[in-house]
Amino acid sequence: MQIRLANRKDSLKLTELCLAWEGAPAVHNPELLEELWFQTLTDDDSSVYIAQQDGAASDSPLLGFVHVTYQARPARLGWRATIEELHTQSGAPEVYPALLEAVVAECRRRGDVIALYLITQPDLEPGLSSHQVYQDLGFRKRGRDVLIWTGEL
Repeated sequence: MQIRLANRKDSLKLTELCLAWEGAPAVHNPELLEELWFQTLTDDDSSVYIAQQDGAASDSPLLGFVHVTYQARPARLGWRATIEELHTQSGAPEVYPALLEAVVAECRRRGDVIALYLITQPDLEPGLSSHQVYQDLGFRKRGRDVLIWTGEL
């Protein structure tokens, strides 16, 4: 499996992956979804990492992705990274840890990160409602809809 930083050319592949989910909210407006992906992929305050099979052609389907936004916290001299979305195709749970490792490497590159948050989306991935996958990755529940990563940066 290959994990890489997504670029503007990946907006269509990300759109296709999102539209493939049962109950995907964007199914009624795929053009808007692709435009939002394009905007996200050109934003300096966010990163999107995608997972593909090793040696896969650039036009091959994606196994999953993680979308992270970064917020400066000047008083604390650091950043807060928020995982906005973390999704894989069903049947590919091994992708989760690989995507999280890419995010942690990015946080280290950016410097002192105060916290790494995960905003859960059980509506898109109902099989993960127990959060066991996230707990296995080092996230702990904090509040009703937020998990916080307790791993070492």
